[in-house]
Amino acid sequence: MEEVQEVPVPQNPPEPVVPGRIEISPEEYDDLKHKAEVSSQNFERAKKAENRVTELENLNIEVPSDPEEEFVRKSEFDEVKHKLNKAEVIEFHPQLKELWSDFETFRSDPDNKGMNMKTAAKAFLVDKGLLEPQRQGLEKPTGGPRTPVSTGMTSEDVKHLRETNFKKYEEMLMKGQIKFSS
Repeated sequence: MEEVQEVPVPQNPPEPVVPGRIEISPEEYDDLKHKAEVSSQNFERAKKAENRVTELENLNIEVPSDPEEEFVRKSEFDEVKHKLNKAEVIEFHPQLKELWSDFETFRSDPDNKGMNMKTAAKAFLVDKGLLEPQRQGLEKPTGGPRTPVSTGMTSEDVKHLRETNFKKYEEMLMKGQIKFSS
């Protein structure tokens, strides 16, 4: 008898190729699976948001459409804002408390209209001369301890010294002992 050779059989036989089938690697498969999960989550979120919008639309919340009511609310808001600004400005510049009516007149002036309240307060105080610090007495001398040297000589004495003893006159003049007054 003739010996038969055994042909090794592959352990994983290749799968038959089916038309229209695409083969992908495990990494590509994991990536596609992750993208599908994310897409599913986004779809769920979109559905929840859509349901929430539908719920909110069904609540029938009334929004005041009356322009007069809106004007009243805005004017109340402006009034509260004005009071807060006034308190803040008076806290920073207490001298405005007594002059508030004058300050309001200053602000209503067409040149100052629309100016920030803090800036207007500074301008008003500078205009009235209240923002500058008040001087207390005379300024301190800065020349040092020197006192003016007086020669005790009258202009007649100086003239006589110049005419009679020029050398001594010149020496006293160089030492600063003779001063000329205007």
